Amino acid sequence: MRRFIPIIAVIITAALIRLYNLSLPPLFFDESIHATILKSLFNGNYKYDPAYHGPLLYYLLSLPVYTLGENEFSLRILPAIAGIIVSVIPLLYGRYIGDEAAIISSLLVAVSPVIVNYSRFCRSDVFQLLLTALFAYFIFRYLENVKERGLNEVRFKNTVYLVAAFICLALFAALKETFYPFAAIFMLFFLFDIKKFRPGDLLASFVVFLLVYAAFYTNFFTYTAPLTNFSEFPAVKAVSYWKYQHDVARIAGPWYYYIELILLYDFPALIMAAFAVSLIIIKRDKSEFTSFIAFWFFASLIFFSYMQEKVPWLAVHVLFPMYILAGIGISKIERRRLKVFAALFCLLFATYGSVAVNLTNPVNPAEPALYLPTQYDVREFAEKTKNDTIYIFTNIGEYWPLAWYLKDHKTYFITSSVEGRTFHKGSYVVVNQTNDMKLNKELVEHEGTMVVRCWTFWTEPELWRIPEFIIWRKPLADVACMNFSVYVAR
Repeated sequence: MRRFIPIIAVIITAALIRLYNLSLPPLFFDESIHATILKSLFNGNYKYDPAYHGPLLYYLLSLPVYTLGENEFSLRILPAIAGIIVSVIPLLYGRYIGDEAAIISSLLVAVSPVIVNYSRFCRSDVFQLLLTALFAYFIFRYLENVKERGLNEVRFKNTVYLVAAFICLALFAALKETFYPFAAIFMLFFLFDIKKFRPGDLLASFVVFLLVYAAFYTNFFTYTAPLTNFSEFPAVKAVSYWKYQHDVARIAGPWYYYIELILLYDFPALIMAAFAVSLIIIKRDKSEFTSFIAFWFFASLIFFSYMQEKVPWLAVHVLFPMYILAGIGISKIERRRLKVFAALFCLLFATYGSVAVNLTNPVNPAEPALYLPTQYDVREFAEKTKNDTIYIFTNIGEYWPLAWYLKDHKTYFITSSVEGRTFHKGSYVVVNQTNDMKLNKELVEHEGTMVVRCWTFWTEPELWRIPEFIIWRKPLADVACMNFSVYVAR
């Protein structure tokens, strides 16, 4: 029974912080788009578009949405469950890093501010993390048995571990284009161990990978263009699209973006991870697993720091291996009291940040973990105007998540100018700042202002504000918002 106590503790901790008030924050920009694309899957006309990522996310979301209806909870419940499972995965690594390090690592993942946030979010990132973490476990189980039994004595049971690792990769590939750089990163590491893999096992695993990959990208072989047309092949479309996004720096940021993010939310864990790496180098640790975790951490940090797509959800891929290293580092501290202090400091610092960003104020634009958080005004406006006619004048891209919240309303989204327009009496007229200057105010009565989303440009913070952010969650820089003026036609 004692061995189950850490598992139960991790599950309870992870579940409480991921499931509590899961529906509280309104859907963010990307969440509302994913919810809308999900309908194309229900309608049978889904086609892969790398701008909105792979098909597996929509297949996963379809079950809770179909059974519970389309709402914030049904769109987020599976990511939350996946996040709970992710928290338990480090416990499986105990056979390689020791039980103490594994338990500390699991607890850090369970309370991680950023990982928790994207476990409460309708995106594919937490599913990617789950599959990557499982891949690491399965492939090292395979290598472990090869080492113990010898390459020629490997049995079918061990082959299953390698096949399972490749299934995880295939599912990852069906989620998001992030798969391709990670496939290259992992291939680079295991290339030096290629002689440890039995050719027949590799061939079987690769065939299974292709079958799973093809099944999802062809709508289970009902739409074969991705296999017969080179320009439609998912890998070609993905790499081409994201190379273009990198070249134009669509969401640019400084190279140290992720380092800043880690320092703000997890600097104690980062110090412990650095301590672990130093021990690996100084003591020339020959554990292939710990070398892999260190490689995973540095390779992902370097890659994402180089790429011109700086968004907080990508940090989960850097944070997970960092927490494993932090657990290793803490477990290697020889003095018992110092070890306990280090573990508690890392956990309490992360927990404080996690509660602040995920539970206390999950739409706070001061939080760097949040990207353009939708404000409560959007949902309140949707609830207030259920039976009304609404005209919304805005630019393409600005109407998310309004389009989702007003999907059952009598709403007209208009991307041309409001100038010269007339409206039926009692209708709501919602305009962005550009159209607000062109609207004939004699025809309408001002109702108020709707704040859609807010943000801060925190990557160049005023350093004196950092303590205020950490303690009181005040913004590191000035807050900007996208506001709409709301009028009622006379």
